[in-house]
Amino acid sequence: MKTPLMGRALPALGLLLSSCAEGPRTLTIEVVPGHEAAAFQDDPPVARIEVTATAAEGDVAVSAAAAPGGELDFGEIPAERAYTFEVRGVDAGGATVVRGRSASGIYLAGLTGEALPLFAQRTGGWARPPGELAASRVGAPGAALAERYLVLTGGAAVEEVDPARLDGYDLAAWGGSASSGALPRAARSLVVRGDLLLTLDGEGAAWTDVASGQSAEAPLPAGLGSFAEVAGGRTVEAADGRSFVVGAARAGQPAEAPGEPSDAVLVVGADRALSVARLRHARAGAAAVWVEGVGLVVAGGSAEGADAAGLEVLADGATAFQPRPFPPDAVQGAGAAVSGPGEIVLIGGVQGGAPAPTRRLGPGCAGACAAAEVAGAALPAAVAGVAAFALPGGRVLAVGSEAGEDGLTRTFVVDLAAAQVEELPLREPRRGATVVPAPNGTLALLGGVHADGSPAVTVETFFPE
Repeated sequence: MKTPLMGRALPALGLLLSSCAEGPRTLTIEVVPGHEAAAFQDDPPVARIEVTATAAEGDVAVSAAAAPGGELDFGEIPAERAYTFEVRGVDAGGATVVRGRSASGIYLAGLTGEALPLFAQRTGGWARPPGELAASRVGAPGAALAERYLVLTGGAAVEEVDPARLDGYDLAAWGGSASSGALPRAARSLVVRGDLLLTLDGEGAAWTDVASGQSAEAPLPAGLGSFAEVAGGRTVEAADGRSFVVGAARAGQPAEAPGEPSDAVLVVGADRALSVARLRHARAGAAAVWVEGVGLVVAGGSAEGADAAGLEVLADGATAFQPRPFPPDAVQGAGAAVSGPGEIVLIGGVQGGAPAPTRRLGPGCAGACAAAEVAGAALPAAVAGVAAFALPGGRVLAVGSEAGEDGLTRTFVVDLAAAQVEELPLREPRRGATVVPAPNGTLALLGGVHADGSPAVTVETFFPE
């Protein structure tokens, strides 16, 4: 069934879509600026809005554009299909200054009588979408769930909240809520498989079907003494559907204190089977990243001094790590991102109490290996627990906690080609926040606590494109 969609861009930046199926009906798409009320009026102001609806199969894509207050005409579009909506707002010169993207899989036929909210934000910085989480945490693991939700659990509760409770933010409805019950464990690490969450703490691990609420304990895999060897470790995703919980990459509190040294990596298969791989040397505060064609790379955090290679690789299909002949690397708390084919960059971390330099490495190196310092690209402060994300144009976003008791969450864009660093201030300064790649293609910052001790319950998002 094809439905003609007509609309107009309202002065309040809403889009009114009318359709005729078994009779006239109205669908309103509300383009909203969230907590940044003046986002569309800030200099330079939005002069033109374009909204695109793309079917999940990719065979239908319709767009309409107009100045705010002008008419929009989408033509005909099959109503019984799932769509992703995208908004772009351009200034008078044609530059994109506002962007927004919905969650995927939105059915028009199911929205009769309802308004579809679509959050749009200024580009180049953080912004807060509508609504908020029901509660906040400090140093909590977070994840994206079921291609729609951002979830936060475990960590240190800011107020009287069960640490095993799951709090979520809905990217379709743009709002937060708490789960109906507690998870079986107060998670220190999380792994996601569709609607399933694997929660790990020092005593064990459990799978929970969030949709049904049913849980089952996960068996301890052969070769792992206890889940305490990996609990709190960073979760790294591979392109083939595997996940790695890297015990050596866990961070401690305060920010400059790494977790206990570990040589264990929990491997979670795409089929949820658990196994373990071992580093050659135990590490603390190491960086970890998946590199296509190379494997899982773990670098730095050399807890065993001169005997530990600076970098180890778990090649695709391998069950044990192999050291690469890089000099020992005692930097703790750095983040790693892929910066080019077969190349990674290490950003942030602490070395002797001072900010560590930004360095490029080729993890496939077989002899006479060395990291190349990127002069001028070091972070301006000692920042640990760094999560790094590759951006277009040879840039990297680094999010971490400033070393010290306060441990404020700080974010930077590092331009490797220009050897420049720009800090991106948060809309709400906080400490103990968690950054998660969101299902709609943004990066989302969740949780934390304000300087006055109050919970930071708003979500902040950043468009990496």
